[in-house]
Amino acid sequence: MEDLGWKLASAGVMAVSALAAGKIVEVAWKAATGRDVPREDDDEAALISLIVFAAASAAIGAVAERYAFRAAKKMNSRRLRESRNWG
Repeated sequence: MEDLGWKLASAGVMAVSALAAGKIVEVAWKAATGRDVPREDDDEAALISLIVFAAASAAIGAVAERYAFRAAKKMNSRRLRESRNWG
């Protein structure tokens, strides 16, 4: 059975990394285009803008989550090793 602490920590890490990646993409989009992030309910937004923004968001979010999960996994394995050596 998996450790409840690990499940909570990994869920938290994923949530924080997704939020951070979203903010990074928003800032990068604004800097690159000079426009606000396109919203799907905005009739003025071009379809290509929506597609490019969605693809960039998904790609950066996936990379951020992967590295955040790997870092959390490494910290958890270190914690488990230390707790085994303690007892």
